[in-house]
This record gives sequence, C-alpha cells and structure tokens, in this order.
Amino acid sequence: MPCEISGLQPVSSWIELIRDRRDSFDGRLHQIYGDNDELKIEAARMCLCCLGAFAAKYGADRNVMIIRSAGRVNLLGTHIDHRGGSVNPIAVKHMWLVVEPRDDDLVLAKNFESNDFADEQFSISRCLPAGGKIENWDAWCYDEFEKRRNDPSVSWSNYIRAAVLYLQHLNTKDDGSFQQAIRGMNMMVYGNVPRAAGLSSSSALVTLTAEALVRINGLQIDSIRLAEHCGHAEWYVGTRGGFSDHAAITFGQPNSLLHITAFPMTIDNAAFAAGYGFVLANSLIKAKKQAGARDAFNSRVAAYVFGLMMIRKNFPQYAGKLRHLRDVNPETLGAGQAEIYRIVRSLPASACRADTLEFLPECEQDVRNVFRSHAEPREGYPVRQVCLYGIAECIRAEMAPQCLRAGDMKTFGEIINTSHDGDRVTKLVAGRRVSTDNSYPEERIDALIGDLGSGDAGRISRAELWRQGGGYNVSLPELDTLVDIALATEGVIGAGLVGAGMGGCVVAVVEDEHARRLIENMTEQYYQPRNLPVRAE
Repeated sequence: MPCEISGLQPVSSWIELIRDRRDSFDGRLHQIYGDNDELKIEAARMCLCCLGAFAAKYGADRNVMIIRSAGRVNLLGTHIDHRGGSVNPIAVKHMWLVVEPRDDDLVLAKNFESNDFADEQFSISRCLPAGGKIENWDAWCYDEFEKRRNDPSVSWSNYIRAAVLYLQHLNTKDDGSFQQAIRGMNMMVYGNVPRAAGLSSSSALVTLTAEALVRINGLQIDSIRLAEHCGHAEWYVGTRGGFSDHAAITFGQPNSLLHITAFPMTIDNAAFAAGYGFVLANSLIKAKKQAGARDAFNSRVAAYVFGLMMIRKNFPQYAGKLRHLRDVNPETLGAGQAEIYRIVRSLPASACRADTLEFLPECEQDVRNVFRSHAEPREGYPVRQVCLYGIAECIRAEMAPQCLRAGDMKTFGEIINTSHDGDRVTKLVAGRRVSTDNSYPEERIDALIGDLGSGDAGRISRAELWRQGGGYNVSLPELDTLVDIALATEGVIGAGLVGAGMGGCVVAVVEDEHARRLIENMTEQYYQPRNLPVRAE
C-alpha cells in the first residue's frame, strides 16, 4: 500500500530517525509489513539509500517526505479489469520516493539507479496545451503518443508525467487557466520491483507520483478515486489498461489476496490458505510496452471493444444490460450458459479493419478511434476467442475468493491453470513443445452447447463456461515452459503468467514444503540450460 511515512523533515533528520530505529518509523513499517522483519530491514535499507542519493543530488538540508509504493502479482482476473472484470492480486516488492516540493512547476526526476535511468526534468505547463483545457484525455494521449512514436525508447519519466499531467488536467478550467496549479517536485526514486516483468513497476511509479502530488498540493482525493485517476493517467504512455494494478498497489495487505472490482470500484480481501505460498519466476524476457508488443496488447483490447459492440447489435434484447464485457454472463442476462455460447458463436473468428467497419457502420467514429492505438493485426482481430477468454475469465475471477474462503485449493489451482491455457502459445505433447490452437470454430461451440444439454454430468461439467480458456494468446514459449515445469512439480496446484504477457514472470501456487524443490526444478530445467543467471529472493 502506498503511504506517506510522515510529514516534511530535513533529509539528515530522516537518516538519523531510520538509523536509530525510532518508534515512529518502525511503527509505520510494522503497519505495512506486519511481523516480517526481513522485509522491514530491506525497506529501511532502501529508504537510507534513497535519502543518501537525494542528499547527494539536492542537499541534506532539504525538507522532504518519503512515499512508498509496490509492485503486484495478479493471480486471477487477467486482461479483464478494463472490461469491468475483477482482479485478485497481492502486493510485492518496494518502490520508494524521497520528494521535495518546489515553488515553481518544474519536475526534476532522478533515480538511485542512475546508470539505467537518466536524470530528467519537465515543466508541467509547457507539457499541456496552451489556451484551453484538454477536451478528451484519451484522444489527447493518442496524439501525444504519435509525436513520440518514432522514438524507440520509452522514457521512464513518461510515467511520472502521466500522473502529473492528468492531475493538472483535472484542475484546469475550460479556458485553460489552472483552478489549482500543481507544484513541481524534486524527486529521487528507488525501487526493486523488476522492470518489464509483468509486476506493474510502471503502475507503481504512476501511483507513487500521484500519492506525492496529493500530499504536496493538498488535493482532496480519496484512495479509491486516486487509483481510478492513475489508471486513466497511464494512458499517456500509449497503453490502454484499467486501474486495478493501481488499486492493488494502493490497498495491498500482508498475507491477503485482494478482490477488486471496477465500475464502480469495490475492494474486498480473503486470507490466503495456511500451508501454501507463491513462487515467482522471471523468464528474463522483458515485457516491453513499445513497438510490436504495445500493438499486440492494444489489439487484444480492441477485439474486446469490437466484440461487445457486435454482441449488442446481434442481440438487441440484451443491449440495455451490456455496459461492459463482464455483463455477458448468465446472471446478468438471466440466461443459461448455452445462450452465452450462442452469443459467442455469433462473433467472427477473425475480422480485419474493413470487416469491422462494414459490420459496425453506426459506430464508425468509435471504431476508428480504437484503431489509433495500434497497427492493424496481420491476421485480423481474433474477436471470438478473445471475447470468450474475457467472458470466462470474469467468471473465474469471481470464483477465486470464494475458493479461498471455502478452503477449496484444488479448484483455486484449476482456475489459475485454465486462465493460463487461454494465454498459451505452446504446449507439451509427447515431450515436444508444439503450437497451441486456441480458436473456437463454430463446431467447437456447438459441441459445448450439446454437452450442456446432454444430461451427462461429466460432459456438463467439462462444458461449463469457467473451464473454457478462450484464446488471448499473449504468452511466450518460455513462459509456457516455466508453467509446465511448475505443474510437473509435486505440491504445485496452479501456475500461470503474470501481467500483460509477452515476457515477464509466471507465478506458481505451491505447498510450502515443496517450494524449494520447485525452485530447484526451474533452475535445472529452465535457467541453467539457457545459461541464465539464477538469483533467489
């Protein structure tokens, strides 16, 4: 959970406070980390490093505050938060900010890891349009991204700019004057959330910056609303996600799985079962949000958007109930699972842009706006399989806390595995890795409908919506390999990719007594054959 450790104090006073382990500082760490002394020691070390770096760059006599953020691992509810689906994350690692308010609108961004992150600065007012308020944040972000498209690098300060510019946008009048001018900052950031690993290091930085802005400027924004703002703010960097990552970072608790639902946001939690833990394995393939990867991410979101438009058109009797893709479910529509399959069957297996425009002429402007976020997929938008993934994943996400509260870890693991099956690009067959086919031709849908009406308990169970992986297909062979190694290890009940895919990490849920063996298996079967470094944390 992001937090302000305390108010403004000189850097030197902070260093003395932490080194002396004063009750006020230790007490705040205990609120965050509970009884985990190892995490508290690491947090204090990182704070001292960040303060020392700030003092070296800006001076030890400056009055600063310390803000904390974190990464997140989402166990269930992948790729659906922006469709209204729930997510089930846990918070991991740390990100720290030492920040000093300025009296102008300059933001100076520096990082403890200066070799990886160059010093950057920007003027808030000069980054925003002159003479008027941004009319449409989404469209403006597209335009700004187009200006940066030819730059192959993604500046780390873009995530800081995202939060700063969005909050200033919210505090701008129609004539372009500021209702409240956001103050600039001198910033020093230090985090250990692995980058481009699917753990939301970028969202952690957006959230960290937004939390600092709220405190420095005295903004009256509650935590739920701020998390929503952070999600919209991050559109500035070019991706189109939701705000569940920011909510997970904001509301994470020790030893607890969050259950976060959007539109409107609600937050619940469930204690994780005793005797089980998580092993997070980094594929060491960076999941970069740029170039082809960004196009892939955004084209999947586009398939969701087009699919829902088509469903509303194909089934006008349900259109009034379909605000989000999550609403395509038996409870909301008052229909059986077979009807949901008929709805999915009506969608095209693949549609190019021309096909989409031809089918949705009444939505042409909205469709063209979606096109702007990505290049056209060479093989078209896989609308049917993507939408089936999303519909089923929304159901799986609601099952997760229910399983934990009931102590049903078997089903909990099964829904994680099914979720990853919908992302798979490879599988093991007779010891060989082969490509998967996650398409759902009409015959396959018809077979599922037939199974539901068969009267056979086994067939009916296998045909349930939540058991369908669909086909989001953003895994990689390396991620699939790590998942398969995990699932072949005794004591592992479930494993799947973390984050948006195309690289990054996988997470495995494992009985505590078998966790060490799982790490050994991954080391021997994945890292060592590829000559990859191994570092257990």
